[in-house]
Parts: sequence; C-alpha cells; structure tokens
Amino acid sequence: MKVFLDTHAAVMLWNGDAFAPKSEDLLERSAIFVSPAVRLELAFLREIERLKVSADEILGALAAELGVVQSDDPLQDVVAKAVDLRWTRDPFDRLLVGTAILHRAPFVTRDQHILENFEGAVW
Repeated sequence: MKVFLDTHAAVMLWNGDAFAPKSEDLLERSAIFVSPAVRLELAFLREIERLKVSADEILGALAAELGVVQSDDPLQDVVAKAVDLRWTRDPFDRLLVGTAILHRAPFVTRDQHILENFEGAVW
C-alpha cells in the first residue's frame, strides 16, 4: 500500500516527531511517497526562513533512512485531479491532495481543513 505525506508531515517525519496512532500505523505498514510539490513547498519554507535546511536535505534523509519516494507523475495528470478540489485555494494543498487522489492513496496530514474535506486524509 502507498501513503502520501503532506509537507508538514514530511518535516515531522524527518524531525522524528510523533504522529497520531492512526497515521503512525499507516506509515509503518505502507510505502511512503511525497509529491514533487512537497519539494517546492519545502524550498519556499526555507526561503521565508521557516526552515533552516534545504528540501534536498530533508527529502534526501527521508529517502535514505526510510525509503521515502518522490512520485514522478506527469503534471497534467496531477492537475487534472487538483482542479476539482474547490474546497481550498491553496495551490500546494491542491497538488498534494491531487497526487494522492491520482494514486488512490491515503494522505497523512494534520491540516484540519484537508481532514474535513478529503475523505482520504488521515491523522
């Protein structure tokens, strides 16, 4: 089974932070993936100094230590799923959730808005 991470979930996993029991169980029994949009959002967070390390450092460590894989879906396929997500105006949320929808995979997030609007969201 595949599971996709929200950007903050990727940072939490990299930090070794605790997850809710449902998410923890899912992460332990699934192959973990991130959308390429996670890399872009991490880069933005570093640019505005909310992160002190690069996207490559975080994602590289997650890949090496936990086997986290960045998906390589064609952008047009992700966007085709994301355009219908009218419950958010956040382009990152649309791309991240759109990627999970494309794969028919759960999406680990603690974002309440996503949890309330995307049935595949798990925390």
